[in-house]
Amino acid sequence: MLRIYSILFMASLLLLASCQSYQPAFVLSLHEFEEPQVVTNLTRTVRDPTRQFSHTIRKLSFLDARNFLFGELYGPNDQGRYGLRIQVERWHLATMNQTAGTNLGMVYAVIVDGMYVGYSHFNKSMRDTNVLEIEPIWSLRDAQMILDSIPKNYKHFNNWHKGFFE
Repeated sequence: MLRIYSILFMASLLLLASCQSYQPAFVLSLHEFEEPQVVTNLTRTVRDPTRQFSHTIRKLSFLDARNFLFGELYGPNDQGRYGLRIQVERWHLATMNQTAGTNLGMVYAVIVDGMYVGYSHFNKSMRDTNVLEIEPIWSLRDAQMILDSIPKNYKHFNNWHKGFFE
């Protein structure tokens, strides 16, 4: 009898926890393209949303949703596309500055929820500041949805210590 109550109690706790948990959405990650287009254990192939083109990128991102604090929109450009300026947390500034410094002018892949959405260039401002500037590749609606999810995703992916030190 005690076993049945303990199972019911654990099931109710799991149900309660799942109702209140945040499901990450519009998870942004930045990856270096892999040249030549050879798939290995360290690379993976991604497709654009229309599934017309595939690109080989490094599996490990150099920056991702765990590193982005908040952002702002800028644009539109001539095609009506918007870009993002994203504040990078201080623990990963060196990664961004060094990657941008060694790859200045080269392109990197922009991935949202595992799908290739476009590319942007390593620019000088990434090497010298704590703001990541992604070129205009989104519609206003998509850019705003990504922007709204940045702080939520940061909090979700960086809560490993929640309850650990308390």
